[in-house]
Amino acid sequence: MTIPAPAPRSPAPPFELDYGFVVATGIECSAPLVAGGIRQDELVKTGHWDAVEDDVALVASYGIRYLRYGIPFHVVARDPRSFDWAWTDRAMGAVRDAGIEPIADLVHFGVPDHLDGFGDARLPDVVRRYAAAFADRYPWVRLYTPVNEPLVGATFSARTGWWNERGTDDRTFVAAIVESAAAIVAASEEIRMRRPDAMFVQSDGCDAYTPASVSAVTLADFLNARRFLPYQLVYGRRPDERVVAWLAQNGVGEDRLGWFAEHGSSEGCIVGHDYYAGNEWLVEESGRLRPVPERRGYAAIAREYHAGLDVPFFLSETNFDGDRAPDWLAETWNEALQLRLEGLPIRGFCWYGFVDHVDWDSCLRFDAGRQNQCGLVGLDRQPHPVGDQYRALAEAARDGIFRPLPVESVEAIHHSVIPTFDEVLGNGPTVVSSDAVA
Repeated sequence: MTIPAPAPRSPAPPFELDYGFVVATGIECSAPLVAGGIRQDELVKTGHWDAVEDDVALVASYGIRYLRYGIPFHVVARDPRSFDWAWTDRAMGAVRDAGIEPIADLVHFGVPDHLDGFGDARLPDVVRRYAAAFADRYPWVRLYTPVNEPLVGATFSARTGWWNERGTDDRTFVAAIVESAAAIVAASEEIRMRRPDAMFVQSDGCDAYTPASVSAVTLADFLNARRFLPYQLVYGRRPDERVVAWLAQNGVGEDRLGWFAEHGSSEGCIVGHDYYAGNEWLVEESGRLRPVPERRGYAAIAREYHAGLDVPFFLSETNFDGDRAPDWLAETWNEALQLRLEGLPIRGFCWYGFVDHVDWDSCLRFDAGRQNQCGLVGLDRQPHPVGDQYRALAEAARDGIFRPLPVESVEAIHHSVIPTFDEVLGNGPTVVSSDAVA
């Protein structure tokens, strides 16, 4: 079955590799398994599963034409013998009918029950078949994120022990990174065969590591090299030799790197920066992290990513929880416009998500039903102040108008998007073992 393209309407603002700047949002769709076998399905917890048509219409009413849209991989592919498209047909029909261009987020922190997490060697083949079937069914979709945040997903699933396989060692961590990257490559190959003009937004944490002491310099340098690893694998590039050595210590040798060099490609790719107030870290010699006392800000980190990868980029996720969300929007929006004025190939800005999240204050570890007021609208679908502000940006962007926002507060924002997030992660297991840089 093929779901037809929408009827012709006014074109969306351009979003291309070499030009365009779009104002986007997303529907939070994380779905990891946590302790006790609980599926933390944000599509259900936020109410989007039942309100899909109304939510998509509300997005369109804000003047937003680009939507990061998660497909429930754990539902579609729950039977290893067949795919269940019932809900996805409904959702994609609503997106199509609203005239929204989806950035199809095929895998977002959760896998079907028949896979053993992100380090499962079967993952790339399952994602390959799933991506091919999706592209066949919805041929009008051009924009994709095959696997959201592979490094973040691997960290929480295979290093901190919180999600999915719940690993806490480097070997499990490496497996999750590498199999996720292989899944992206496999999905991209299938999609390119069907849509040679497809574009891929590979989003991941936009991180920076600063040594807390002289003794932590080597480790911080290693982490700043490792942050590019999923991109380099997917793009068929050789990682930093320190990272290559770490991979070899944990079961990934030259044969596997050779496969990525042969099959990986940056064709049609845009680097997605997911930047929050908690993405800049002080690194202790032990490997533990704590928030920096003074952030350098999105623009500074984005310049480092562009220098390291030299691929067009997109601020693909940001938000802030609570009353200071408008201040955070002003800071990150203005820095994105500054990068654009400098002539760097930034292709857009995405406040993620459109609707408030639930239970992200515990990194989804606990099913407490706690609302995180980081969306443009609340769980009641009423706009937050930042939502009204963002609507004005989106409406102006449709006319090609991009103006900086006034900064209402000169007090810098140093804590994370969600108040307890930094504390939870900073007090978690060591992020990298000392033998990684031995």
